[in-house]
Amino acid sequence: MRHNLFFIIFIGFMLVFSFSCQKQRQEEQAPSPPDLFVENVSCMAGGLYISIGNQGGTIPEDWTGLMSLYIDGTSQEDILLTEPTSVSEGGISESGGTSHFLMAYDISKPIRVDVYVDYTNEIEESNEENNELENEYLGPCLLPDLKVEDIYLDENCKVMVLVKNVGPGKIPSQVWSVRDVQECTLKLYLNDEEWCQKSFIDFDPDEAISPVDGEAVFPSELEITEKSTVTAVLDCMDLIKEQNEENNTKSVVLNCQ
Repeated sequence: MRHNLFFIIFIGFMLVFSFSCQKQRQEEQAPSPPDLFVENVSCMAGGLYISIGNQGGTIPEDWTGLMSLYIDGTSQEDILLTEPTSVSEGGISESGGTSHFLMAYDISKPIRVDVYVDYTNEIEESNEENNELENEYLGPCLLPDLKVEDIYLDENCKVMVLVKNVGPGKIPSQVWSVRDVQECTLKLYLNDEEWCQKSFIDFDPDEAISPVDGEAVFPSELEITEKSTVTAVLDCMDLIKEQNEENNTKSVVLNCQ
């Protein structure tokens, strides 16, 4: 009788242990929920630039969500989280990703900004307490002015392009930090045919053109062997609002003597 009792207790213990292990494995295999937060609010060349990060797990497919924005206490139009201006590391749908939103708002004087991410709670998160950033003061944001200052040949008859910031404001560092999308590029054309395209990260890794009066020289591999027209074009996909949009292109006729 005692033997049977020990056997029943042993079986019961094994069942409880097995159920506990199975539950633990299920919890370990279950994907961790996302965790969205407002990473940064800053000036982007005269506009408003909002970065939203995900420090949790991936967001399930077919998700949606809204972000609300208040400027000086006045509600602005809701922003779709699924439509960022650009992304880093896959955007907020991925673990560790960041989505960036450029708002065309003229910050010519100081403003107060309040941001609320997923305020309708469409996304189930591990932490719902870090989805807002309030009382962030910005501005005034002075505008930079990118200019193709000069195109010339070096001693080996290779094309050099001098780019300069001639505006009163600096170029935001976000232009260099976002690597998933080439937001700002320098394009080089030889006789109206595109010869190369370089991102700012490639041709100016030290951010030399960021400050006021900053400049950078792009040493291309384009060698001129006969009289040719060379054109340089700065293109930032309307990401940078500039003081003057008419000096981003320059064409010269070069001939190696």
